[in-house]
Amino acid sequence: MMRIVYILIFSLLISCNNSDEFTTNISSPNNINEISFSISDAGQLYFSATAYSTNFIKESALGFELKRHSLKKNFEIIGTEVSTENTTWNTVWGQKEIVSNEYQELILHLKQKSTEILVDVIARAYDDGVAFRYFFPSQSALKDFVITNELTEFNFNGDYKAWWNFADYDNYEKIYYASPISQIGDSIQFARRPDKEERANMANTPTTIEVSNDLIISIHEADLTDYAGMNLLNTKEGTKLKAHLTPWLNGDLVRASTPFNTPWRTIQIAKTAGDLVESDLILNLNPPCTYEDTSWIETYKYIGIWWELHIGKTAWAEKTQFGKPITRPHGANTRNAKYHIDFAAKHGIPDVLIEGWDKGWDDMEGSWTGYGIFDWETSTDDFDIEEVCAYGKERGVRMMMYHETISDIDHYEPKMDQLYQMCQDLGIKTVKVGYTGDVNYDTKKKTYRQHHHGQYMVRHYKKMVQKAVEYKLQIVNHEPIKFTGEQRTYPNLMAREGVRGQEYNAWSEGNSPEHGLVLPFTRILGGPIDYTPGIFKMLLPDKSWSTAKFRVRTTICKQLAYYLTMYSPIQMAADLPENYEGNKAFEFIKSVPTNWSESKVLNGKIGDYYTVARKERGTENWYLGSITDEHKRTLEIDLSFLTSEKTYQATIYADAKDADWETNPEAVEIFTKEVSSLDTIEIKLASGGGQAIEFKQL
Repeated sequence: MMRIVYILIFSLLISCNNSDEFTTNISSPNNINEISFSISDAGQLYFSATAYSTNFIKESALGFELKRHSLKKNFEIIGTEVSTENTTWNTVWGQKEIVSNEYQELILHLKQKSTEILVDVIARAYDDGVAFRYFFPSQSALKDFVITNELTEFNFNGDYKAWWNFADYDNYEKIYYASPISQIGDSIQFARRPDKEERANMANTPTTIEVSNDLIISIHEADLTDYAGMNLLNTKEGTKLKAHLTPWLNGDLVRASTPFNTPWRTIQIAKTAGDLVESDLILNLNPPCTYEDTSWIETYKYIGIWWELHIGKTAWAEKTQFGKPITRPHGANTRNAKYHIDFAAKHGIPDVLIEGWDKGWDDMEGSWTGYGIFDWETSTDDFDIEEVCAYGKERGVRMMMYHETISDIDHYEPKMDQLYQMCQDLGIKTVKVGYTGDVNYDTKKKTYRQHHHGQYMVRHYKKMVQKAVEYKLQIVNHEPIKFTGEQRTYPNLMAREGVRGQEYNAWSEGNSPEHGLVLPFTRILGGPIDYTPGIFKMLLPDKSWSTAKFRVRTTICKQLAYYLTMYSPIQMAADLPENYEGNKAFEFIKSVPTNWSESKVLNGKIGDYYTVARKERGTENWYLGSITDEHKRTLEIDLSFLTSEKTYQATIYADAKDADWETNPEAVEIFTKEVSSLDTIEIKLASGGGQAIEFKQL
């Protein structure tokens, strides 16, 4: 690893009241992005942000309200420090192998004159964005404290177009909307509980905003550690958004002791939507990997007893589910597991996810909630976990363990050592942990005790991944807290769902053709996604084209392209094995890698189209995925990303001429041609379609 650090102290002056003597702004290394700070006559700190000579965020307030103190006004700047850094680091896995970490940093040392409380604001300016965080140093004036309001604002200089989904403290599985900033959260109805009505006008992050044709930004956070998740509140004061933290149920937002760092408040900045996807800002703002040995971490693909549960072919439970008798067979039985293992072994897939294998599914009543229901160590009567794991081991296939916690943290967390030891003993590599339902829901009292996105659960997710490291286990989370780049620190945290994923196509109105064209520019900016692509049969069993209520609104080739556009180091081939057998398109799923040395976005318009090319780590082979919304498109693709003076064989998986997501979604054409970096190819995408290409160097 190369490391070059330049440090220049411009000023570190103590007990001076004249803020004009201090440096209060920094620029990115390319001098394009700038973050500036000012302090009002009342002693309140503000920031603003500029990029490409556009002041897109005007003066925006900073500060806090604590239980015993207001940290809003009466501050003075008592010193500043400015430094620069230019380093590189290597990823364990990722969209690229080497990451550049170059920025200018400003530390503002603040003191509240009335209380003598000290607070630092640390800001960084990168070529791909700006960020800041608060730091409470050790001090006699403040030790233990409770945050009741974070005052951070994002006061935009125009009513720019935003892509957002609404926040309710508990769920990220939402539709994305496009609207002016001033309309974020409008007309949202909350059906689950009346107490969620007060949470209208809030968006999850990342929220992506188009400032102009040549400037696009995204608001998010990085290094969310021992803090509450940040939502963006539409204040209804023009175009001003405000940080709104997910609370503990008593109203506390964050419980802390000095010294204490908040997460980074991040603003990714780019000229194009594609440049935004290529940003490394979120990763760079997280600490390096906490453990030295990462040789046990793998990226790979898996299949599973999963889609059949969602489409109703089989059931999670044996006899009753949600208090009602089940008329279809239990999916996670020993025979079915062995069938999936045989298929995986035949096609070189190392893991089989098995949901519904353990006791507890029969005991849920009415919803995905419960308290003390699940027994994560005991198999159902028709499933023998030791027999299944031994059968898989003989064939080079592992079981991917599924723990549905139903957010019963009081019972799950004390069992983690025992459960993860069990996984290690059985030869299991990855545990998928689900968090449906209300956190610590008491089925007798009908009450819950925490929110999914509050400080309590942020602490839990960290405990879980740290505990998994001890047993060399990889983690995939469903119904999780959002990703904020922590996969750099804990690279055994492979992926998180946190999205309205594939399963919504099985039992709801489904995901629109443009849904997958929004996620790379919003949700996936935070980190890898477990979207579970690869569906080949677009309609539910026994449904005709004219009467089907539920369906997948893509073509097969768009599902193939998702393996490139829906980034994850651990990808599922989600459809039933019988739908893959004999289908030549399955060859692409088998061959597409899951770890990359380079990634280049070739084109992209949020909600419309997106093309990305990725180079397989350790080889010279490239893979390309291109997708469109409900409109068919023809795109010209320059192949200059290929190694010059080399010839490649391109295997192209294309929508057939008559393919269409509504009328003919399964029509695929597969052909090969020789190409080089001097060539341009024409990609034709059907309505709701896509194209996937494998470039192998000859």
